[in-house]
Amino acid sequence: MTAQDNPVRGIAIMCLSMFFFVAVDTLARELTQRLAVSQILWVRFVIFAAIVVAIAGPRTVPAKMKSRKPWLQFVRSMVLVAEIAVFVLSFRYLPVADVHAVAAAVPLIVTALAVPVLGERVGWRRWIAVGVGFFAVLAIIRPGFLDLDWYHLLPVAGALIWAVYQVLIRLTAHYDGQDTTLLWTVLAGLAFTTLIGWIDWVWPSPETWLLLIAAGILGTVAHYTLILALNAAPASLLQPFVYTTFPWAVLLGLIFFGEFPDAVTIAGAAVLIVVGIYVMRREAKAGGG
Repeated sequence: MTAQDNPVRGIAIMCLSMFFFVAVDTLARELTQRLAVSQILWVRFVIFAAIVVAIAGPRTVPAKMKSRKPWLQFVRSMVLVAEIAVFVLSFRYLPVADVHAVAAAVPLIVTALAVPVLGERVGWRRWIAVGVGFFAVLAIIRPGFLDLDWYHLLPVAGALIWAVYQVLIRLTAHYDGQDTTLLWTVLAGLAFTTLIGWIDWVWPSPETWLLLIAAGILGTVAHYTLILALNAAPASLLQPFVYTTFPWAVLLGLIFFGEFPDAVTIAGAAVLIVVGIYVMRREAKAGGG
């Protein structure tokens, strides 16, 4: 922590950023009842790309997009599109809080993937935490106890893809700067979603257009406030506050859809949050295992 760090400000902005991310998901739950996922993705990337390019400066984009590993940047960008698509689709069938309960397993999955992909060392304590987290996910989806349908596995698939994306971010950080990575994210994502965005196109009503535009703007604000938070305080301090997405999801789901997770889902999410924070703290320690 440096003299310029402001932990209280960083934590406050981080919690606000997580609220914006959940607000986007809440809008996605409503939009998926009206439109195809491909259409939602396209509008989202149009708005995101327009704002990012405007901030970066259109004339500087070609130079900033020069990458030492363009194929890796492209793959990473496509993985992000897949992750967003899977999570957006999951909101068509499942409550926002239930999806975020399973998504709390992402740091544990990243820990497991970091061993074969990045060659990182993971000690037995963190492996136990990963195992506990796995059983917590099983408790949330309860195979064999609920009428399990294919869409119940969507949050699990989304969490796996999101974890792969985070590992790929670590890889690209070895070769390119943040500006290059961000521009590849939005422009490659825009190019791909433009190809698929017209599949099952339904012309939105004025109200639906407002929701689409709001989702795009809120998504951009969420990413911007995340950057502000990371500039205000160390990432190791802020990481646990990513889990404020779950209470935000419970609150917004209750307000807008009258949905509230059952006791088992809340308990499973609580376990995932506890072991996730434990894993983060272990990883923050030099040589922690």
